[in-house]
Amino acid sequence: MSPHRSGNASRQFNRRTLLGSGLAVASLMGLAACSTGARDGDGQAPTPGATASSSPTDTFPVEVTHALGTTKVEAAPQRVVCVGASNTQDFVAALGVVPVGMTKVAWGGNANGSTDWFDAKVSELGGQTPKAMDESDGVNFTDIAELSPDLIVAVNSGVTREEYDRLTKIAPVVAYPTGPWVNSWQDMQRVTAKALGRSAAGDELVSRTEELVSRRSDELGAAKGKTFIYGDVSQSLGFYGPADGRPRFFTELGMNLADAVKDNITEDQFWREWPRERADELTSDLFVAAAEDDAQAEKFRTDPILKTIPAIANGRGMFLTDKQDVLSGYSSSPLSMPHALDAHIPAIKTTLGA
Repeated sequence: MSPHRSGNASRQFNRRTLLGSGLAVASLMGLAACSTGARDGDGQAPTPGATASSSPTDTFPVEVTHALGTTKVEAAPQRVVCVGASNTQDFVAALGVVPVGMTKVAWGGNANGSTDWFDAKVSELGGQTPKAMDESDGVNFTDIAELSPDLIVAVNSGVTREEYDRLTKIAPVVAYPTGPWVNSWQDMQRVTAKALGRSAAGDELVSRTEELVSRRSDELGAAKGKTFIYGDVSQSLGFYGPADGRPRFFTELGMNLADAVKDNITEDQFWREWPRERADELTSDLFVAAAEDDAQAEKFRTDPILKTIPAIANGRGMFLTDKQDVLSGYSSSPLSMPHALDAHIPAIKTTLGA
């Protein structure tokens, strides 16, 4: 996801996340680009992320409070449409509900305009592949209406008030819990679960996924507790703040956001540009950034300015080059988390020599 996200939910990525920007979000330094599913740390065949294929347990109607209002869902939804960024559909499918439509995963997605972990869950549930809606030019109101939804879920989106009001004329809409693009996967899962009448299952999903992250994070060994900066060096120099999903994923692994970030950004900011002439002030044990490919990663490592960043100077710059791997981390969900752990943990350990 972009550091400067558009206010329009359907414009999922801006100049920093389009391929032409040089910012590639995904796997790691070419050394962990092998993971296509979760092995839960034991080298076994891929296993699915935490799921709860349940029936509704809440009593309808239910009311769901979110940043744009309170939505009443009169009955258990049967036709759910997901609007917004790359993982909204995960929160629905993880509860055993296959949406009838979803925003096409335009950046970091697979050939289906989806993700491997979501497709695996749909197959497991025996559901039909949802219609992938192209929303590169805005919320696709026409396609959404044609799907005749009884619930629209937009928990990871930038839906504006105007778009929200228009969508509510089609079906009840559940928007983001606190604000556009800055919500934790835990909050998004719980809000989605409540809308589907599966609150208890949602809580269980969150607990099981957090337990998985805690257990797998121990594999970091000496790397756990190290400081990091998740930056962007593709055009200008900058870094992501604690409100963004990228640093949030690393902190969930038990790593610490560097003081250079915490002292220069507010809690609700997800991005800050940084003067290149002050690159040497970005002190951390690990510097993470994305690169289009291995050649660009090497260009970043040898750039005269970027080489003054202490972690890069010490050979501890981790440049990510596979889109779906990094997508699994910064757009975390119970479905994507095993993939994210498999992709990131070995790369972090290798980069830090842990």
